[in-house]
Parts: sequence; C-alpha cells; structure tokens
Amino acid sequence: MAKIEPFAGLHYNTLVVEDVAQVVCPPYDIIDVQKQEACYQKHTYNIIRLILGKDFAADSDKENKYSRAAAYLEEWLRRDILVQDGERSFYFYEQAFSVEGRKMSRLGMMALMRLDEDGQDRSVYPHEHTHTAPKEDRLKLLKRVEANLSPVFTVFSDPKAELKNLFEKHVASETPLFDLTDDEGQGHRIWRVSDEPLIGKIKGLLDGKELFIADGHHRYEVARMFRDFKRREDPANFKDAYNYILSYLTPLEDRGLCILPTHRLIKNAVFAIDAFSSCFDVKEMPSREDLLSAMKERCEEIGVFGLYKDHKFYLLKLSEKRACNRIIQEGPKEYKNLDVVILHKVIFDHLCKIALEDIAYEIDLPRAVSQVDSGAFSAVFVLNPTKMEQIRVLALGGHVMPQKSTYFYPKLLSGLVINKF
Repeated sequence: MAKIEPFAGLHYNTLVVEDVAQVVCPPYDIIDVQKQEACYQKHTYNIIRLILGKDFAADSDKENKYSRAAAYLEEWLRRDILVQDGERSFYFYEQAFSVEGRKMSRLGMMALMRLDEDGQDRSVYPHEHTHTAPKEDRLKLLKRVEANLSPVFTVFSDPKAELKNLFEKHVASETPLFDLTDDEGQGHRIWRVSDEPLIGKIKGLLDGKELFIADGHHRYEVARMFRDFKRREDPANFKDAYNYILSYLTPLEDRGLCILPTHRLIKNAVFAIDAFSSCFDVKEMPSREDLLSAMKERCEEIGVFGLYKDHKFYLLKLSEKRACNRIIQEGPKEYKNLDVVILHKVIFDHLCKIALEDIAYEIDLPRAVSQVDSGAFSAVFVLNPTKMEQIRVLALGGHVMPQKSTYFYPKLLSGLVINKF
C-alpha cells in the first residue's frame, strides 16, 4: 500500500528573490511557445529555465536544454538562489481560485510518494494513457538534474477530513513559507511542517491509502523508468531517494477538487449533421449558453455532447446504447459509459472517421469557438467533465482513459518546492 515520507525541500531564497511569483510558472505540459518566452523574460531565475528550456540551433548531445537545466540548478544552489531546508518536512499547499464566478479553495500537501514496484501489489493508480515522446523528454531532463522539479498530483479518500483538521489545528495559524498570487489571479500559499509528532500523525493518516494520479502520469512513469535505470546502470550508488517521487496529495472529497472538461477541436470536419442519426438524437440550440445549460442539466446521463459547426450549436444525446456497446468492444461497463470513450470510439472512429492527428484539445470553450469561426478548425465537440468516482472505479480496475480525459483545475505551480535526490 501507499507510503509517503517527508523531505528536505529546495525552494527559492526570499533574501535573493523577494517576489516568488516572478520565478514560478505552470507545469511544462501546458506551456506554449509564447508562455515559455514570457516566463524567460519575467525573471532571470524563473523555473522555466529548468523545466522547459529553449532549444537552440547549435545544440548537441552534450550541450542542450537538459545540460543547461542541470547547470542552472547547480549554479542557483551554489549562489543560494535556491536553498535546501535543514529538516525533513511536509509542505501544505492551498490554492484559492474562481470557477464560473464561484470562489473556491483546495488544500493539499506535498510529500514524497513511494513508487510502485513491478510484480507487487499496486498502491498508486493511473487513469490515463501516456505517450512515448513526452516520456523521453522528461527522462532526459531527470537524468541530468536528478530532481523532481514539479509534483505529481494525486488524490486519496479522506471522508472525515482528517488532513484538513490536522492542518487547521496545527498549521493554519502559522506564517506561510510563501504567499503569492499568480498571473491568473490565483492564490498560492505554502506552509512547512517539520514537527515530528505532527509528521507522524500525517504519515499515519496516509500510509496504506490508495492513491490515484490526477495529473502527472508522464512524470510518474518517467520516475519509475529513472529508478530502474539507476538500478541497472549504477547499483553501487543507488539511493533510496530514487524510490520516491514528489507528490501533491489532496482528498478526493475536497470541495475544491475541480475537474474541467477538455473539448475537442477538429480539423477537416467533412461530416454532415445527419451522420449522428443512427446513435444520437440531435437538436439545434439557439446559443452557446443554451447548449451548456442543457448539457449541465444532463450531466448524469450517458453520451451527452455539444457540437459547434458552420456557426451553429447542436446538442447530441445518445439514443441507441446497444448500438454504442457493439461499437465499443473492449472494457467494462464503466469504461463503455464514459463520455470521452463514446466520443472517440463511436463518433470519431465509427461515425465521422476523424483521424487522431486532426484533433486538438482546448478547455476554454469561447476560445475554441473563436478558433472555429476563424477557420483554424472546422468544428468543436463539447463535453461535460469526467467525474472523480468514474476515475476511481476505472483506475482500481486497471483501466485507463483516452488522452486528455480530465483536466484538474487549477494546475499546481512549478518552482514552489523541489525534491533533489
């Protein structure tokens, strides 16, 4: 079962970097070229130089963004730009944000999480497919820096809110290590906990729990690849620290655990609306707002989608579940009932013949609609969010969802706390 440990985290030295908001950034996998450049320009010590460095024409096997990241990390440690805590600690992390005008907050904690071993009982459960190219990229970086620069996002069951109760009783009144607001207006606060009795209580709460990866599937798999690489290549110098990964843990019952849908933008959409008639009831909607309202009302139903094409909004509702099940051959009932699976297997693969390379992903629906209006894409399929219980059931069963099935919001900032092996 799951095992977590405190660690002596690396973090920015506020005597050198007075405004930590200038040196943190989002996770690497949601940073585009424009955001990368903005982070570079924001501050000389921005963590972007470590997690997603620039490529240059003169790069080689020896000199590249991975070697530069390692050099930056070494330099920043030498110059006390980054400092390491003297005691092993847990780091509580609270985020304050808004969704659809509602103010929300989410509390979690950063700790080291032991990686699963092949052939042994699982304690950490993934739920999404991963892809080779991102893993190769992250493995090259991890081999050079030997540090977890960003945490994996995991959830666990805490129905009695024991973690929150411990935080409120022992930690909340203390001065945070960091208290900042990011470019999106979201608040981020970090508290360091090094009190041994409290650490013992937290470990007792979490040890043996089933942990579900919400975000960071590639990082988790890469950490296991790196551990195995170290065992093979240099067994004499293998560190126990390689058996762990930096993880953010939050209760799945937390009201601030927010999952947003990832909508699908389509290039070269040559299908007609009547292509859906064999499996779906289709209704034209007056506006985007009417479509979203109708979808929200049907969020407990199976196979409900929106479509924007040719300047018109449509509501699609599955009408032939048996036909759908005949098309989706693999997986248990819970898998076949997932909207994202029905969308990909029934609509994309069977009804509309949409190739994977013609699909792009966007969480901001107004932006997706504008991209269709501009002609950059032909259509956008709109989804309701995947539910946490669906993720849990499928993960426990060893099943994984299609890429971009979930978008846990908000993302965790990179650069608040680092785990150096």
